Amino acid sequence: MATDSWALAVDEQEAAVKSMSNLQIKEEKVKPDTNGVIKTNATPEKTDEEEKEDRAAQSLLNKLIRSNLVDNTNQVEVLQRDPNSPLYSVKSFEELRLKPQLLQGVYAMGFNRPSKIQENALPMMLAEPPQNLIAQSQSGTGKTAAFVLAMLSRVEPAERYPQCLCLSPTYELALQTGKVIEQMGKFHPELKLAYAVRGNKLERGQKISEHIVIGTPGTVLDWCSKLKFIDPKKIKVFVLDEADVMIATQGHQDQSIRIQR
Repeated sequence: MATDSWALAVDEQEAAVKSMSNLQIKEEKVKPDTNGVIKTNATPEKTDEEEKEDRAAQSLLNKLIRSNLVDNTNQVEVLQRDPNSPLYSVKSFEELRLKPQLLQGVYAMGFNRPSKIQENALPMMLAEPPQNLIAQSQSGTGKTAAFVLAMLSRVEPAERYPQCLCLSPTYELALQTGKVIEQMGKFHPELKLAYAVRGNKLERGQKISEHIVIGTPGTVLDWCSKLKFIDPKKIKVFVLDEADVMIATQGHQDQSIRIQR
């Protein structure tokens, strides 16, 4: 989108230059005196009509300059310091006003300060009212810890039903994410986690009381639609982990869309 805005601004500037090139500047007439020295004549008096034309031209020129010059001021850092801006970022976990138990869990995992993806994504993940977010970053930069912290922050322990749902493309990745949830939430023992993966069979008609459910698309879809273990309407946070892989995999894509709907 930034590229489109820039291209549009350039087109407008080119149009402005063309408009300004049509403005004619009158040259002063010069003639040599008796000694052969060239002197400029005094500007002849202008008629009212000419003065009106000059004022109109000057007004047009000022308007074109004001409206078409591109403002190249980089305001990203300013916006990142504004809590009301979607680009707001934090430099410490304390700025997020996390629950003490979660802050303790974060530091116990060895996180001293947010990584780049965390400092930019967490303020949006924890914002009120909640916002949708697509975050992209390299492996090992802290994406999992970011959305896990967001899920744990949104959970109300007193409400005994699934409130957060995380879809992973594979069984192994679901277990890996579950370990991060258990580590980060270990000082919040009332928070419970359920795995919607193959081999974890529950009796039909049973309701799940765990606060967070993490699993693979096929099993989660069964738990939501066929077996009715989860009430999707009560989900506060829906995470699609490795979304590019999910979208590229035909079966996962269809199941993920059905779960989201």
